[in-house]
Amino acid sequence: MHKTGFLLDFVPELESEADLIILGKRGEAAEFASGHLGANLERILRSSHKPCLVTSRQYQPIEKFLLAYDGSKSCEKMLQFLINSPAFKGLELHIVTVAKSAEDKTANSQLERGEQQARIGGFEPVVSLMQGNPETAIAQYVKDNNINLLLMGAYGHRRIRHLVIGSTTAQILRSSNIPVLVFR
Repeated sequence: MHKTGFLLDFVPELESEADLIILGKRGEAAEFASGHLGANLERILRSSHKPCLVTSRQYQPIEKFLLAYDGSKSCEKMLQFLINSPAFKGLELHIVTVAKSAEDKTANSQLERGEQQARIGGFEPVVSLMQGNPETAIAQYVKDNNINLLLMGAYGHRRIRHLVIGSTTAQILRSSNIPVLVFR
């Protein structure tokens, strides 16, 4: 297919025929702007209604994957996607929730619910409740556990937070060296 114009203008048409959108993390200036995301990436992630796989520069086989789980609707969709997809069967699933404290009852109950759904779906998940900043905690968990793929929801925070410090999604995409599957 060859189109003329801006990629973002064609996303609704393209995604109507697709189950997944695969995107590179950076555009043509990747060598010069290594800390930046491609010009179209965030706009496509925000406008797409389909899961988007943001690829990393180097390929590595996927053996372990991490679901950043907060109990949101997008996380529930991700969990159902994992359970229904044969592509994830036999892989090691990690489910992580990041909370302000280990005593956070809401976070604990959400994590337990996610674990139960994963077990019903045939997984034996490694489950962890972490404390602190989500971007830092998730990045450290990925590194410490040799995770090959990260699954997360897209842009769940309020607009004010995004304007002041940026979204968790964008910050993780910038710093991640592994593919990230983003759901809305």
